[in-house]
Amino acid sequence: MRKIYTLLLLMSLVHVTGFGQTTSYSFYADTMYGCQTTFGVQMTIGALAETGGVLSVDWGDGNTTTYNYSTTAGNITHYTQVTHGYTLPGSYAVSFNIYSGTAGANVDAGQTANVNAPGASNCGYLWIYTMQTAPSVNYMNVPYQFTDVNGTVTILLPSSSPGTAAVYTGLNPANAPYTAQIDPAWLAANGLIQTSPNFTITSFNPNGMANNPQQTMTVSCSIPSPNPDFGVSYGWGSNFVAPLQTGHLYLNICNYACSDTSDVTVSLQMPASFVPNTTGLTNASVTGNILTFDILGLSDCQYIHIPFNFPGNTPAGTPYCFQVALSNPNDSFLGNNFDTICGVVLNSYDPNEKLVDQPTNIDPNTVQEFEYVIHFQNDGNFDAIDVVIQDTIAPNLDLSTFKYVGAKHGVATSINPTTRVVTFSFNDINLGQSSVDLDASQGFVIYSISEEAGLPEGSVIENTAYIYFDFNPAIITNTTYNINELPLGLDEAISDVIHLYPNPAEDKIKFSGASVTEASIYDLTGKLVLETKNILNNELSLNNLQTGIYQVVLKTNSTISTQKLVIKK
Repeated sequence: MRKIYTLLLLMSLVHVTGFGQTTSYSFYADTMYGCQTTFGVQMTIGALAETGGVLSVDWGDGNTTTYNYSTTAGNITHYTQVTHGYTLPGSYAVSFNIYSGTAGANVDAGQTANVNAPGASNCGYLWIYTMQTAPSVNYMNVPYQFTDVNGTVTILLPSSSPGTAAVYTGLNPANAPYTAQIDPAWLAANGLIQTSPNFTITSFNPNGMANNPQQTMTVSCSIPSPNPDFGVSYGWGSNFVAPLQTGHLYLNICNYACSDTSDVTVSLQMPASFVPNTTGLTNASVTGNILTFDILGLSDCQYIHIPFNFPGNTPAGTPYCFQVALSNPNDSFLGNNFDTICGVVLNSYDPNEKLVDQPTNIDPNTVQEFEYVIHFQNDGNFDAIDVVIQDTIAPNLDLSTFKYVGAKHGVATSINPTTRVVTFSFNDINLGQSSVDLDASQGFVIYSISEEAGLPEGSVIENTAYIYFDFNPAIITNTTYNINELPLGLDEAISDVIHLYPNPAEDKIKFSGASVTEASIYDLTGKLVLETKNILNNELSLNNLQTGIYQVVLKTNSTISTQKLVIKK
């Protein structure tokens, strides 16, 4: 699932060792859309408390912002946001400077970022979901007509698509109200009709967000299909782990034909000696290494979960593949009826690894954001004083969108734009030994980055991290692999649309786009901290959770969505 509303215009993350007690700082753009530009600035405080710190921001258009701060303790992180609205459109160089009152000197020589501002007359925006039912299809690149108070019609395409919503920006807030509808020419060209009524934007807030910022518009096929069109929407293997010898296969099987309800038989060729749990499958049978089962009356998509066991002598690193085939004598298109899902048996005791939140195959038609997690653990016989991680960013990733997300321990981050090496320095971490205290021996760092725009189909994105414990040789992690190419038959993003908001959240979150039946929330260590099936009015209380970053797993009657949640209290 896609991560939404952490929208990056630009990110610059630099670590500079200064005089103290504000020893370094980093910043990133919190907003991409609207009439105001917001930067988050994070200051690292040294051993002594900061007294009389001053953050100065020159916005590049003759305006400046000054933020004064002090802290009551040392060895902490201090965070603030600075916001500015640009009257005229254009590109602006923003300069940051921090003075440490405790040290009596500037932390560094200053840092800069570039901002492309839309201007006050072109900064109105909103999110729109464009959905089709029977089958459920989410359309991402739909043109909309916006008619303003003067009768002027503006046709907008989405400026980006974070997750399942598309962002439309470029409206003049002064010309509200606007009446919005799907472009009739696009509907005719795609054989669709708009089934939702037009909606009206009556006003915009000071940041340019529409008064009704989230809209869901539905469409339907103008002519029902005469035959079904079954396809494997997606599939993946999860947690095939030794020595537990268990794992899970997930499939999403769809009928892409409009207004058709038909049966389909699923044939699954399994790796040798893999044993499926067929509970919940209809007409399931196993012959050799072939599992077959039926899906009856499929008019949309159905999410399938199959647990597996495999032999106890299967070593970590063993590759496995599942081959999926769908069959119905009246299927109108066979090109999307097959898929191969492969993976590698993992070792639950391998503590140094790199993970990515995107599937192997990613949509080549949209710019994807990747969130990487690098885990490390001290398995030596002495505490590690310093830990350094170096990660060379793949050339197909946009270095300007790099964003530090979080870490278990205090970390300084630096980027070399020439070599594309990102360095995470855990100075004086004093990481304990796993044989003495497992939790104290572990750490992680998380960052996100987007792929370059316009990559050709088939582009590969690989990444490997190098972990250094003091002066020991590097421990090399696994290499993550993604390819800008959809599996056979996957040409639309098809699922229930679940939008989680607000994000960041304080005391509760809400869901839109689908009815959530079950929610599970995990912290960054993978610990389950909240699980409930009692969700009323599509809302969930967060009163018992602390400030931090979490993973939220949401279930509807037909699918599962995984999203990131930030809680700030």
